[in-house]
Amino acid sequence: MIQASNFPKNRRSSPRFPLVLTLLAIAFSLSASAHASSILADGGFEAAGGGNVYYATSTIDGGSWTVTQGAVYIDNLDPWVYDGANSLNLTGANLYAPNSIDQILTTVVGQQYAVNFWANADISNTFSLTQNGLSVSGAPTSIVQNGFPDQIDPLGNSGLFVDYSGLFTATTTSTDLSFTAIGNPSIGSPNFSVIIDDASVTPTPEPGSLLLILTGILALDLLAGRKHLGQSSSTDSSLIS
Repeated sequence: MIQASNFPKNRRSSPRFPLVLTLLAIAFSLSASAHASSILADGGFEAAGGGNVYYATSTIDGGSWTVTQGAVYIDNLDPWVYDGANSLNLTGANLYAPNSIDQILTTVVGQQYAVNFWANADISNTFSLTQNGLSVSGAPTSIVQNGFPDQIDPLGNSGLFVDYSGLFTATTTSTDLSFTAIGNPSIGSPNFSVIIDDASVTPTPEPGSLLLILTGILALDLLAGRKHLGQSSSTDSSLIS
């Protein structure tokens, strides 16, 4: 009979690390799919009539966006556009007063959403991004004043736009998302713009959801390890006997 103490143990490592990588890849794929599509319509304002001023109570694109106070201007293919053919100028049509544009979103109660948009300005300003009247967490209170120095290339100032973001958790199935800005240029200044472009709203996994995913990965990893350990013990026992 072979003595157990003299028998070389099976120390071959189990394929647990590849399993973890596979499960992480699946988790990240699910996370990415949650970010894949925006629930915000016409985030680039491409459906709006470029070169036009829109006043309170009017829609700029047939129903997605509505001006709720003041007036806004749709810039079209000029140095004030970040991407595409149009952008939203929140202050160009009505300085020193609040101007707001809203969109009603269909949301899921308890779901967290990420709001992203690109913006630039050439005047002092105050800005707010709200949902159902509440501030969106992380959103700016003013837009950076990088200006629009390139007046020749239609998209020559794109690199001066800043990518802003914020988060909110829906409390109703209908969420009123609102962009508001007040432009305060110096007296005699030729500048008048606070520009918004390429906005999006996407559902994002909450920390609790990510924790559940990671907990599941760890549990499966441990089960795989125990199974391999059991197989190795059975092999050793049969050889010893």
